[in-house]
Amino acid sequence: MTTERHLRWSLLAAGAFAMTGMIVEAIYAFRVSGFIDDPVRREFLRLGHIHGALLLLANVALAWSTERLATPRSIAGPVRGAGFAGGILVGLGFLGGGVWHGPNDPGVLVLLVPAGGLMFLSAAWTVGMTRRASAAPPPHDP
Repeated sequence: MTTERHLRWSLLAAGAFAMTGMIVEAIYAFRVSGFIDDPVRREFLRLGHIHGALLLLANVALAWSTERLATPRSIAGPVRGAGFAGGILVGLGFLGGGVWHGPNDPGVLVLLVPAGGLMFLSAAWTVGMTRRASAAPPPHDP
């Protein structure tokens, strides 16, 4: 995944999750009974839209960081892909777990949340810990 594609798709997806939040608020405003009366659905729709929007905005920072920190090209593309996929999976996992759920528990799609979270965290940590091969080691303070 290129930096430009990562930035564009992250912004578009963050906007889509923010729009989901506006739809959820409209559902509350019009008191749609299938959603308002169901506490599991209500909670997980909120969690889905906010986690998706925030993690995809964090992907904007991740894309910028791969360029600014000169992450080697051999790992920058896969890292950007993992970060983006992680943000999408967390948001969709919460949304899907809330829409299709059991009587008191979220649906099976909520299992996407920890997988996506680990993908995003590993991408962020990889960018933060990777140095250019030509970068000098930090000075040692006595």
